Amino acid sequence: MKLHSPAPHFTLTSADGEQVTLSEVLESGNALLVFLRHLG
Repeated sequence: MKLHSPAPHFTLTSADGEQVTLSEVLESGNALLVFLRHLG
């Protein structure tokens, strides 16, 4: 993936257990993705 290229479309499970698709989130505006690394 190159800098400033669009993110690929994917689906993840939210903290509430719901399926969230990036393309659906982007329909209502921009999205910020934060990946937390579990240490331990």
